[in-house]
Amino acid sequence: MPQLKEGRFLKLSPYAIWSAVIIAVAVGIRVALINQGWPLLDSDEGVMGLMGIHIAFKGELPVFFYAQGYMGSAEAFLAAAFFRLFGISDVNLRLGLILIYTIFMIGMYLLTSLLYSRKVALITLLFLCFGSNPMLMRELIAVGGVPETMFGGAFLMLLAAWLALTSSPPGTVQKFRWKRLLLFALWGLIAGFGVWSHLLIAPFILTSGLLLVIFCWPEVRRWGGLIALLGLILGAWPLIAYNFTAPPGKSTIDYFLNVMSATGVPQPPPGERIVRQLKGTFLIALPTVSGANPLCYGSTAKTPVFRFGDFSQVSCTFMHTGWSLAVILLWAIAVMFCLVSLRRLYRQPITPELRKERIIQWARLALLVNSLIPVALYVVSANPAIYPVATSRYLTGLIVTTPALLWVLIKPAEKLQWLVVRGSFPLKWNMSLTSTIFRRCCLIFALGIYILGTFSTFTGIPPQAYNPREEPYFTQNGTQHYDVPFVQKLNWDEGFLIRQLGRWHIDRIYSDYWTCNRIIFRSKERVICSVLNEKLNEGHNRYYLYYQKVKMSDRVAYVFRPGSAQDKTFQQYMKSNDPRYKQYKNYVRKTITGYIIYLPK
Repeated sequence: MPQLKEGRFLKLSPYAIWSAVIIAVAVGIRVALINQGWPLLDSDEGVMGLMGIHIAFKGELPVFFYAQGYMGSAEAFLAAAFFRLFGISDVNLRLGLILIYTIFMIGMYLLTSLLYSRKVALITLLFLCFGSNPMLMRELIAVGGVPETMFGGAFLMLLAAWLALTSSPPGTVQKFRWKRLLLFALWGLIAGFGVWSHLLIAPFILTSGLLLVIFCWPEVRRWGGLIALLGLILGAWPLIAYNFTAPPGKSTIDYFLNVMSATGVPQPPPGERIVRQLKGTFLIALPTVSGANPLCYGSTAKTPVFRFGDFSQVSCTFMHTGWSLAVILLWAIAVMFCLVSLRRLYRQPITPELRKERIIQWARLALLVNSLIPVALYVVSANPAIYPVATSRYLTGLIVTTPALLWVLIKPAEKLQWLVVRGSFPLKWNMSLTSTIFRRCCLIFALGIYILGTFSTFTGIPPQAYNPREEPYFTQNGTQHYDVPFVQKLNWDEGFLIRQLGRWHIDRIYSDYWTCNRIIFRSKERVICSVLNEKLNEGHNRYYLYYQKVKMSDRVAYVFRPGSAQDKTFQQYMKSNDPRYKQYKNYVRKTITGYIIYLPK
């Protein structure tokens, strides 16, 4: 068991030096990615960038993502700070996420060192340094919730475990220390901040809070609990203040339940829904969020459980079904070891060291439960049946569980002998040796998959089989993840569009939702856009002032992606003799790379 000593984590040990090196490499990888314009900036991220502009230069103080009653605006405030320092750009929008990621990595090193060992902590950092395309994308796309959940989850567990391990045993008096009260306050502040950012943090608040209640009860019932509660209220105050005045049906819980139930989206037939929920969760979302690469399927209707026709089908089956089964097996073994260890520990007379060992096992079990709760809630929601790739972000908390799963592959074989049938010494030794070799091979293979995912993201090698019928910017419906070369091509097309609009002296346009906000952000509000739905009526405008500005303009163009529903509707209206659509005949159709533009005559 790790020995707890004052200042332990501050000593410049070889482990600390190597951890700093790994974190520096990880940060360097992510800075290199955003410097190349990756990941693809979609309209939701454009909204976050616009919020940052309005905070930095217009004095606005939005509580939530525009037109929502949940998902706090912390990323927008970070973006605003970097915009003020370095100017408005995609890179500066995402620098705040890299800052959060860096703090998260430090927290993971400290948490893993505390609950397992510094060796496991280094290997965990090595895995988290790399990652598949979707893992890296979720860390670097500013749409709220994911980086904050990773950071908050790691530090909530770290603070709760440390406070529990350094608490006085029952029957003794816990000395009053301001340091401990400050840590209770910090736990509450992070919990409140996490709730404001996204309710995905809830499982970590529950499990870490239970650790504090069970093992720090004398402090909790006196000042610790009150201080933690005050910190939570302070951290979540923007959310609390909003919900005091929210109109009926617009509370944070209402918004969150609507998202989880996919309200307004066509649902699969009842008889088919359960199968698609299971397939979407365990064959698509779980491999996506845990780093499987490359993935072959993004739709539950096309994903088989097993397919072994050729090498491609075998590799796809392995990455979807095999990877998911491996993650579940590692989780189950880790849980069983915790339960067996606790059973053994509670059969022995209590000592201070034994009590700390019990706390370690309970904290490890809590870490594992943090991955069970979101999966259980996710699988019964409508999201995995409809959009398993896009909504896999709701399982982000599983990343904090990484050391618990890796520990099964790292731990010495003799610690796992309870899994081996009893037998003679040579048999036990051979099985232990075989187990060690097998687990090390699995560890190296998994790390190789993570490194391949990062390499593939940078280079596009091996190339993805892109689906030309899928619109890359429609991320909510998307099933694919794009590499740097592909995204750079899309970024060039968009930059050319903005420059061309400037040459035509067009600064007001209509477009679809997934085009509008990124054009406004990328043009730094030189081009203002209003959203239209598929019938060219007013669409989902998150910032209503943009709609008003476009509506009042007497020179407005229409910009659509080729083949989009809006483009087809516009062409129909141009050809129609219906007097209701007469105004559409006053436009001329222009084509540039990646876009169709209807200019006023």
